[in-house]
Parts: sequence; structure tokens; C-alpha cells
Amino acid sequence: AIGGGFLSNPSLDFCWVAREVYGPLNPQWLQFREWMLSEAPNWFYNLYLKFGERFANWISDKPRIKAIIRKWMDTKIRG
Repeated sequence: AIGGGFLSNPSLDFCWVAREVYGPLNPQWLQFREWMLSEAPNWFYNLYLKFGERFANWISDKPRIKAIIRKWMDTKIRG
């Protein structure tokens, strides 16, 4: 349910880091995108939008860094 509207709107396809951290089949990346769209501070949203794709590519082979980022992202989607 969370991803239904987002997945049908290609203009919102920007959650590269969350997909890299959680994996594309894990629905938690969609929960993080919901947080990003509704609660993230503007400065963070803009930073993510500008550098997120490059950063996701950089961390793709760095499991320890992804684990650290995942712990932080978990705090955003689990309260």
C-alpha cells in the first residue's frame, strides 16, 4: 500500500540510497521514501536529491557503511 502511488510516479523515483541499503525487494526502502517525502528536513531532502544516486553507487560495495546507514534509516521509519 505504501509503494502503490510512488511506484506509479516516475518523478518520485529517487530513493537510490534506501534501495541500496535495504535492497530493492525489501519494503523498508519504501517506508524510508515516505519519511523522506513527508518528514525529512528540506536541507536533507535537497542533499539527498542532489547526491543520492552517486552516493548509492559509491556505497554499493561497502557493507559496513550500508549497515551504519541502515541503522540510521531504521530510526526514521520506526520512530
